[in-house]
Amino acid sequence: MELNIAIVDDMKTDAVKLENFIRSYFFDNAHILGRIDIYSSGEEMLKNFKPDLIHLVFMDIVMNEINGIETAKQLRQADTKILIVFTTTSSEYAFDAFPIHPFDYILKPYDGENVYSVLSEAVRVLQIEELIIKVKVSRSEYEIPARKISSVVSQGHNTEINLVNGECLLSNTKFGELENLLLGHRDFLVCNRGIIVNMSQILTQEQGIFVMKNGARYPIRVNGQSKVTAAFFQYLISNMRAGK
Repeated sequence: MELNIAIVDDMKTDAVKLENFIRSYFFDNAHILGRIDIYSSGEEMLKNFKPDLIHLVFMDIVMNEINGIETAKQLRQADTKILIVFTTTSSEYAFDAFPIHPFDYILKPYDGENVYSVLSEAVRVLQIEELIIKVKVSRSEYEIPARKISSVVSQGHNTEINLVNGECLLSNTKFGELENLLLGHRDFLVCNRGIIVNMSQILTQEQGIFVMKNGARYPIRVNGQSKVTAAFFQYLISNMRAGK
């Protein structure tokens, strides 16, 4: 998979050094690097951030105005999947950063071996989670990363595929085929007959309904509701333990 990375650091020399280590790692290991975005402040990062576009962010903790921990809190609210690696000159901030569920920490000054180790683990985790779904829309075939699917809804002989970016595809791929593929992925759950939701895209649960981040509302089946809600609760707990 192609990885997009962000560096947030108000020290330009540190940001450039880290960027060079990242580029060297991807070159040496033949992984595909999408892009590296460098921001000099948390404010700049938040202003330009769009969910699901950045996979991994290296976040300096000590910055002026909005510090790295506050910036990371806002990123985590917008994107539960993004991997956050805190960078700092001291480990004293580790306790403050713990509620953000960071993926890792790197102490400055940067050491190539430590950066490579974090990148290697991040690539492994992200590759495991990547699942590509092939669907037919009219006479064309699309390849869609599962993480970009918000929900799948049966519509008679067709299937409605709602994407995270708001796009909706009406596919002639059978619902059952997509169900078999998606339910092998930890993020997806059948909440009712003919409805599959991406649990990472659920905003909240209220009175037997999943409210999605895009505003869609899907009923949880009455028969077996406790099982569905338990699965969602367990998913949230697992994410907390995994630092997501």
